[in-house]
Amino acid sequence: EAGARVGMVAVDDKTIEYVKGRSYAPKGEQWEQAVAYWNTLHSDDDAVFDAVVELNGAEIEPQVSWGTSPEMVIPVSKAVPTLEQAKDDVQRNDWTRAYQYMGLNAGQALADIQLDRVFIGSCTNSRIEDIRAAAEVVKGRKVAPSIKQAMIVPGSGLVKQQAEKEGLDKIFLEAGFEWREPGCSMCLAMNADKLQPGEHCASTSNRNFEGRQGNGGRTHLVSPAMAAAAAIAGHFVDVRSF
Repeated sequence: EAGARVGMVAVDDKTIEYVKGRSYAPKGEQWEQAVAYWNTLHSDDDAVFDAVVELNGAEIEPQVSWGTSPEMVIPVSKAVPTLEQAKDDVQRNDWTRAYQYMGLNAGQALADIQLDRVFIGSCTNSRIEDIRAAAEVVKGRKVAPSIKQAMIVPGSGLVKQQAEKEGLDKIFLEAGFEWREPGCSMCLAMNADKLQPGEHCASTSNRNFEGRQGNGGRTHLVSPAMAAAAAIAGHFVDVRSF
């Protein structure tokens, strides 16, 4: 990887309210000092940017990665891109290798990929809000018989405690998910939590490189809600219609 090392998002009132009162947040006078400092972390008023991109999240169709890099991603309703769609020879070579590793064909619909496992966790998508979103999809449903394993791994002990307080663990257990202890788990094939060669996994982690979740394992990056829907359906579906 040779991308940016740091991305900064300016603090706003919503962020401050989210942090306030949490276990490791500053308290009393230290809180006031922290808020004052955080509010200085923004671009200068006269800052000049190379590009300004505005996105309306509500208009973005749920995304699914099909290849071996996070950039190899398409809307869930689309098919695996063909080599004719590649922008240059480098991308064509990358896609050709990705087809082979992932066991996919150009033009294949994402919904036709048979999933083996579902992993909802990692530092990227294991907050209490993520687990709530997944539970909302799962509630009252069952994991598809074709799914060998579906697991929920909270991002911390505090997240796990809060989820259990809200009864979310019971929703997942009743649906057929495993409710696990916090940790890295299948994000990077930790201990026994790994894919077998050739298995496809809907994962809420942030990397889908070759072998990331186990030698020969095939990782598809999705959101928690999309992963939950995939576990129920046994394949990728648009969670908005679930």
